[in-house]
Amino acid sequence: MFDSGVGGLTVLRALERHLPRDAFLYVGDTARVPWGTKGPDTVQRYSVRVARHLVDSGCRAIVIACNTASAFALEAVRAAVSVPVIDVITPVAVEVARALAAPPASARHVAVLGTRGTVASHAYPRALAAIDNTLITHQRPCPLFVPLVEEGWVDGAVPEAIARTYLDPLLRENSPDALILGCTHYPMMSAVIARVARAILGRDVPLFESGDATANALAELLGAPSPDTRPVAPSARLQVTDSPELFLDIASRFLGRPVDTVEHIDLAG
Repeated sequence: MFDSGVGGLTVLRALERHLPRDAFLYVGDTARVPWGTKGPDTVQRYSVRVARHLVDSGCRAIVIACNTASAFALEAVRAAVSVPVIDVITPVAVEVARALAAPPASARHVAVLGTRGTVASHAYPRALAAIDNTLITHQRPCPLFVPLVEEGWVDGAVPEAIARTYLDPLLRENSPDALILGCTHYPMMSAVIARVARAILGRDVPLFESGDATANALAELLGAPSPDTRPVAPSARLQVTDSPELFLDIASRFLGRPVDTVEHIDLAG
């Protein structure tokens, strides 16, 4: 699995929980982060390079653990490698559509929070419409959430004020029935987002994020686990293209467990 940086670790955390007998290789392209501000061609080029590295390392499936790369590079990666490739957008769209299944006469609204790149791609509206074209989708970019999460500011007065600034007009105008956290960083702020949404709407709104949905999709793809010759303790190798030391502390926070080793790799080109 791969991401431009650390956000995809929230997906890895879910995969370790759902698939405890599988081993994972996570690549964070930290030398070229962020991808959310890059153009589609650049994101495709970076994604294909990392995907080929994963295949060369012996991976039997690839998870694009990045919303921006899922939006812009899914088909390019699938064309470039010979193993199955899962994105983090489609599984969430499937779960949201299933949760909001209702007669067509009932208007159902979905709000999507994401990076500027993901929102501009309209990947979530397309994915939701492909499953259920009666769903009405509204989007809002929340660019400050990523630096807040990476600094560890996931709750308290500052993140709550920023969350309210982003959510207030979106939720008041559209009163959504579901809220998608369309960036893999955002689950780290799910508590404050849920609290702010409840204060604005006067009710709870279901939150959907990539981790569990993608884990379920990968489990279905891989089928029954192999005989239990593999450990049930988390088994993930972490590789980054720049500064393993900086990644180490953040990785422990995102995964909710100690991380002892992060490898440096060179993916230039």
